[in-house]
Amino acid sequence: MRYLWLWFLALILLLGSLFFSIVSPAFIQQPNYTLHILHTNDHHAHLEPIQIANYELGGITKRKTLIDKIRSQNAAKKEPLLLLDAGDIFQGTLYFNRYLGQADLYFYNALGYDAATLGNHDFDRGQQVLADFINKAQFPLISANIEVDKASPLADKIKPWTIFQINGEKIGVFGLTTEETAILSNPGDGLTFTDPILAAKNAVTALTAQNVNKIIALTHIGINADQELARRVNGIDVIVGGHSHTPLGKMPGATEPYPIIEKSPDGHKVLIVTDWEWGKYLGDIRVGFDTKGDVISWKSSPKPVSKDISPDLAFEEKLEQFAAPIEALREKIVGETTVALDANRTTIRTQETNLGDLISDAMLDKTRPDGAQVVIINSGNIRTSIPTGHVTVGQLLEVLPFGNTITRLDLTGTQLKQALENGVSKIEDGEGRFPQVAGLRFEWNPIATVGNRILSIQIQNSDGNYKPLEADSIYRVITNNFLLSGGDGYKVFKNGKNQVDTGFLLVDVVTDYITSHLPVTQQVDKRIVHKAITTYL
Repeated sequence: MRYLWLWFLALILLLGSLFFSIVSPAFIQQPNYTLHILHTNDHHAHLEPIQIANYELGGITKRKTLIDKIRSQNAAKKEPLLLLDAGDIFQGTLYFNRYLGQADLYFYNALGYDAATLGNHDFDRGQQVLADFINKAQFPLISANIEVDKASPLADKIKPWTIFQINGEKIGVFGLTTEETAILSNPGDGLTFTDPILAAKNAVTALTAQNVNKIIALTHIGINADQELARRVNGIDVIVGGHSHTPLGKMPGATEPYPIIEKSPDGHKVLIVTDWEWGKYLGDIRVGFDTKGDVISWKSSPKPVSKDISPDLAFEEKLEQFAAPIEALREKIVGETTVALDANRTTIRTQETNLGDLISDAMLDKTRPDGAQVVIINSGNIRTSIPTGHVTVGQLLEVLPFGNTITRLDLTGTQLKQALENGVSKIEDGEGRFPQVAGLRFEWNPIATVGNRILSIQIQNSDGNYKPLEADSIYRVITNNFLLSGGDGYKVFKNGKNQVDTGFLLVDVVTDYITSHLPVTQQVDKRIVHKAITTYL
């Protein structure tokens, strides 16, 4: 019996040691303060639900129902809650084309957002449109790395941070905007986008000086940059991010957990969360802090904004009012396609797609009378796919929402290669500079060093045959006005000769092309070929 008792005691000790080795002390220690954070990012004017394969996600009317339910539960527990948005409210659907963000703002104000940062697309229509948005916003728009000239319409409108005092505690939230906004968008003169790391350090210092020990970075710099931020800057507890449209946790396509856990230079935990895109999910995390303001626990449960959620009736009525003026435009049929036209973000920013080919072909077809030989456009300009069936004006405006015009320039073969090298230089980050082309084909090695990835380029002759690019020859290149100004890193275009903006709206040219090529049967044409070559020494 004695041995049985000793065996039982040993078993208890063993199980206890296993428990404490599996469960982090952070989860055993009770937090001094718990903050509930709800968040969204990359909304892109998606007020209506999005159909994805055989299921539906998103919709502002259902987001309202979900947020109201969580707020009600929190009120019962008297737990503080913040609702945050990590940028790119603008651009992406007919609602933005028609209302320039004011429809989205109506709902964001009514939802009671506490703060939002600015994304690159929030500058797409210039400073005055953004200033009009900020003037009517009932929440602060914050970014600590934007310097604004006094003459700008945005002067004194963008604050670096904001401080909330809830249940006797201060929570500081500062914003960051991608430094590449100057080349990814059209912000205009009078704005400087500074180093986000340095801006973050300065923001933390300033907030700490005001006795804030719980700090959230509300960022639009992308998930990789968020992780670097966490590793390089002390004092940040939570990063709520956007820009890279990254799914986390149980979101479809996710490869990383929600939250991602990093450590700051001084060894403190930093939680990183982001909410995919388009309001498909509602980011949801509860964070526990100790008396020093350090993160010691968390509970996360991002929620799908799913079809089974009942829409808020008042929001639904208001959305119908906003939708009425654009319905006729949305439904006008201009063509038909027998194939799905692919602009999926994960494909079009890494490889040739049939929709990229179609748009490039339309541009080349329109400009051949002007001597056009080659088309290079950025995949980031092509925003959404088109399913089989009727093609409407509304769909095309959502595919090409930026109002770009077609431009032409003359480049040497060497410059043309430099342009393509730029196009494949940020493949790892899924940037929108990846090229879609017509009138040429090229092979490239995605694992080669940046600047040495293009293996071969061939130019199509008027007879349809191809011949190798000649470094010193002059080629007439067609692109859009955004790239001609050096956007998406295509700085070499600014050095091109005989630059002309044709004034042709890209969306009109594509519409005309589809109308005259019925039905659309576009296939991928093997213009862009991956050749991963590894050299072993």
